[in-house]
Amino acid sequence: MRAIVLDSYADTPHIAERPAPVAAPASVLVKVRATSVNPVDWKQATGKIKLFMAAKFPFVPGYDLAGEVVEVGPGATGFAVGDPVHTRLNGTTAGANAELAVCGLDGVRPMPAGMDFGEAAALPLAGMTALQGLRDVLGLPMTGASGRVLIVGASGGVGHFAVQLARSMGAHVVGVCSGKNAELVLGLGAHEVVDYTRADAYTNQAPFDFIYDCVGGDLGLLVSLLTPKGRYASCMPGPAIFLWPILHVFSGRSVKPVMLKSTAADLAVLDGLVDQGKLRVVIDSRFPLAELPAAWARSQSGRTVGKIVIDV
Repeated sequence: MRAIVLDSYADTPHIAERPAPVAAPASVLVKVRATSVNPVDWKQATGKIKLFMAAKFPFVPGYDLAGEVVEVGPGATGFAVGDPVHTRLNGTTAGANAELAVCGLDGVRPMPAGMDFGEAAALPLAGMTALQGLRDVLGLPMTGASGRVLIVGASGGVGHFAVQLARSMGAHVVGVCSGKNAELVLGLGAHEVVDYTRADAYTNQAPFDFIYDCVGGDLGLLVSLLTPKGRYASCMPGPAIFLWPILHVFSGRSVKPVMLKSTAADLAVLDGLVDQGKLRVVIDSRFPLAELPAAWARSQSGRTVGKIVIDV
């Protein structure tokens, strides 16, 4: 099969032939139709996070995918050959950017009706990160939420899902983005938009009960915008996030990282919201598999609006 391969951390991603995998027990083999780019892909492939997510070479990067089942593994139930599915591959070995991928039943789900393969591939990792940050770390209920929620990076991959989820939960949503993306973020459900390019961006903003930082912003500034018992979560945590509870043991405010745990159950929650018309995927751009390096460069620019899709 064809796959994107790197032979070292210094290597450029390139197309190469790899042995075709077979379905393992409790898994399905999927013919990949599309994948999506997440920062973890290029960070792992280039060694930026090798202390806790080392790449094993030859390395096939990528975690999100959508495609069709071509083989059902021993003991696997609930899926048949031809079923359209999507997943975030579990573990840290990656492997999505290939023509075939083995997907464990603990993470794979049928694609929502009406989604194309690109949209379905763009949802899992970023969508679950948004969901788990809001629901599990910040503590918002799925319905009947109250309070003011600030989403930093509201037009990005995780952020644009977080805006929609927080709105569906019932919170008052304020999205942080550049002025040129304000209309999009308001259309996704934000009640207000903060233009971070303005010097007075947060002037006259009331304190926030919850802040979800999807870009790794200025921790001191953002925590200062919280209510006395407000909660802050970041899906781009640096050392300061982990040190904050130790250095501020008597603070009423909460500062926590979001550490994704990929599950079929949470992907099902997202799929249900898609089916209900409460969640949609914004596609920034699409690239063919051979142009994955250009897609990574687009991701590294930090200016993506929504998700980047790779057509396989």
